[in-house]
Amino acid sequence: MEQNITVATFNDRAPAEKIAQRLRDAGLHADIYDESNEQKWKLFNLHPRAHMRVRVHSSEEERAHALVKEWHETEGALTDAVHCPECGSSKIEFPQFSRRTLMGALPAALAATGVIAKEYYCEDCHFTWPDEVKPEPLLDALNWPRPLSLP
Repeated sequence: MEQNITVATFNDRAPAEKIAQRLRDAGLHADIYDESNEQKWKLFNLHPRAHMRVRVHSSEEERAHALVKEWHETEGALTDAVHCPECGSSKIEFPQFSRRTLMGALPAALAATGVIAKEYYCEDCHFTWPDEVKPEPLLDALNWPRPLSLP
C-alpha cells in the first residue's frame, strides 16, 4: 500500500518548499502537506506550528531520508525544521492530540481553554516537549521564590 511519509516538518512554507523542490529535482515524488486548517478546526489551535510537512511516497522514504541527511550535514538544509530533542527526528506533530479519531477533540478543546498544555509530539520515539520553556523562578537559600525587588 502506497502512502505518504513525512520527511521533514517546518513552521513556515518557504523552507518546506525548498526541501520539497530539491527532492523533486532528485527524482522523488515530494509534496507539501499544509496541516494548518486541520490544526485550526479539528484541534482548536489558532496558531499552527509544525504544520508544513514535506512528504514522499513510502517506497521512496529511505532515499529521501538519505538525501535530506546529506544536505543537512553539508549545507544545514534542516536548520529551520522542527526536530525532536530526544531522537532528532523531524516527524513532529503539534499539538500532541490524535487527528485520526474523534476522541482527540476532547483533549484539544481542553488545551484550547488552557486546562491541558499543548506540546510537540515525536512520531518516531513518542517523546513530548513543551511549546515554550518557562524560566525557573529565582529562589532564595530556603527555596522560596525571591521577590522581584527588595525594599
